[in-house]
Amino acid sequence: PEDVYQAPILEALVELGGSAPVSAVLERIEGKVGSRLTTYDYQPLPSDPNQIRWRNSAQWARMSLVREGLLASDSPRGTWEITPAGREWLVRNKRNV
Repeated sequence: PEDVYQAPILEALVELGGSAPVSAVLERIEGKVGSRLTTYDYQPLPSDPNQIRWRNSAQWARMSLVREGLLASDSPRGTWEITPAGREWLVRNKRNV
């Protein structure tokens, strides 16, 4: 589910200095949640054989974080950026890195 990726996305962005290319964020996320991913999660999507299922779910989670104001909606294409509200969320949820 998408919510599995929300905290790791925010944590990864803080670790990467606040903003980073999607590929760097996804690599960091895989390190955080990889032990929970299954063979199914690593399968390509039927609709897009070039897209791995867990990466697609993480990208949908990013959209939820943008809607919640925890990630910037105006960051350059291909770059994810945490907002001050996203940093506050991590502190409130004791996930400060």
